[in-house]
Amino acid sequence: MSARATGDLQAGPGPAPVERGDIRAQAPVATRTGRTRIASGILLNLVGRNVALSIFLALVILASLFVENFAALDNAEVILKQSAIPAIAVIGMTMVLMTGGIDLSLGYVVGLASIVSGIMANTWLWPAPAVLAAIIVLGLAVGLCNGLITQFMRVPPFIATLGAGYVLYGVAQIVSQGSIINRLPKDFLAIGRTPMFGLPSAVFLALGVAVVFHVLISRTIFGRQLKAFGFGARAAVLSGVPCARINVSVYALCATLAALSGLLFTIRVNAAQPNMGGGAFTFEVVTAAIVGGTSLFGGVGSVLNSILGVLSIKIIENCINLLGVSYHLYLAVQGAIILVAIVLGNLSNRRA
Repeated sequence: MSARATGDLQAGPGPAPVERGDIRAQAPVATRTGRTRIASGILLNLVGRNVALSIFLALVILASLFVENFAALDNAEVILKQSAIPAIAVIGMTMVLMTGGIDLSLGYVVGLASIVSGIMANTWLWPAPAVLAAIIVLGLAVGLCNGLITQFMRVPPFIATLGAGYVLYGVAQIVSQGSIINRLPKDFLAIGRTPMFGLPSAVFLALGVAVVFHVLISRTIFGRQLKAFGFGARAAVLSGVPCARINVSVYALCATLAALSGLLFTIRVNAAQPNMGGGAFTFEVVTAAIVGGTSLFGGVGSVLNSILGVLSIKIIENCINLLGVSYHLYLAVQGAIILVAIVLGNLSNRRA
């Protein structure tokens, strides 16, 4: 066999030669595709790490574009005023949810605090600071009872707090005899109505509470222990975390913040009512916490994200009001959010 034939056999049928112009034409396309994939990946990662903020911004943009008068300054003030009181309550609920529990008595603490504060301020003529201190003590006592029952009597939080809620509702009805207290003293109303920079003082009170608890959860040992307890109580105990103390503490703090919310609600409407709050308010607060990324299964939660969840929920409610749609749609949206959160939580647990 000749050397030429041997060379042909070794070379074989190679790929067709590519013109230099074809390579130059294909390179920019591949580069653009790669850059697009990288940019989309970065965007998805950013959204995944900031779900609450992404939902809030998306709602603001969509509402500004499609809902008339939403972007008006007066409407923004309305949303802030409506969000201040739920923002205080959602902080307590966030901490409870981070333990894997839930406090269904929250809305009924609001009603009891409302009627008790009205009696103290209007009937007993207590000064405003004394009423505020008494309501905080009342909430703390209720929360301690919830925490002790849940922790040491081993009653599931769902049952313990729901039963406690109905007890509180009955007490509020007995104390008030079914009546509403109107025309509260001006010094009492000043706690939440004093104008500051064009907004009522309740907004800045809520901001102060948010800052304090943000630091508590994200910058202190208590916050780290709370997250560890939520991820796994047994492992946390073995690591030296005082789980019993943390569990009782979060219920006490939750009820205290709920009582403060009840007092501010009373000031806002200038009327003390035993049926203020209730199950609807509890449901709204839980929904806001979930929109803020708090897990129903414990371990995950953030004060800032939960407040963004409150703002998102109030934006939805505000848009429904501006569009003249039935309020029942707002309730349906809340229910859908809860169901989706539970389903996604179950799916993630199965994958884990």
